[in-house]
Amino acid sequence: MKGLVYKEWKQNHRSILSMILCAFAPFALITLLEGEDSAMVCIIALIIGFVVAGALQVSVLDGDDKKLWSYWVSSTADGHKGFLRNKYIMIFGMIALFLLSLLIFDTGYRKYLSYAEQTDFYKIMAVALPLSILQLFLRAIDIPFYYLFGKKIGSVIKVIIMSIGAFILILYLIVYSDSMDKLFDFGKSLIDSKYITLSVVVLINLVMYYLSYRLSCLVYHKGAEHYDH
Repeated sequence: MKGLVYKEWKQNHRSILSMILCAFAPFALITLLEGEDSAMVCIIALIIGFVVAGALQVSVLDGDDKKLWSYWVSSTADGHKGFLRNKYIMIFGMIALFLLSLLIFDTGYRKYLSYAEQTDFYKIMAVALPLSILQLFLRAIDIPFYYLFGKKIGSVIKVIIMSIGAFILILYLIVYSDSMDKLFDFGKSLIDSKYITLSVVVLINLVMYYLSYRLSCLVYHKGAEHYDH
């Protein structure tokens, strides 16, 4: 198990540490575009950071869709279940690092605005927290999808789905650009709901993430039969 952890760190430490940069990027963009429509800039900046972070999280799976690797890792002491468990823990850690970094930068940004005597600013974490929960949900879908179909076929199908989703999201932002405050209010109400609603949502996503791991374990060998080499 330690060998797999070391191997994953050596191969993916740049992607892991890039979670910090992805969390910082939205605040950098907001600062550069200071004076523009605050709500729209916040939403777009967070979505950019969210999308890039999600792509990096999925990138740690690259290279796993090889028959020889699948057969070899299945013959180790931990087997393919230990290998997949390590992947799931690493991606979960990346999501947690992204969220923690967002929280730290958000705290610093609000203190900066308070020091500059600017009281009219949006609580970015009100949107960032739901987005991070959404990241966990999407990874629960992505990972078994990847191991069942492999990178080539899986990527084509996923790009089509993501393109449709991005088009719908952009269309929504254009049509409802005047109601962005509602999204912030929804996120704030989610956080301020005495943590009951938030706890339930997080718990459901954690259960789905675990079930995703179990599903990946079931489809791993079946998917390996369709890998190129």
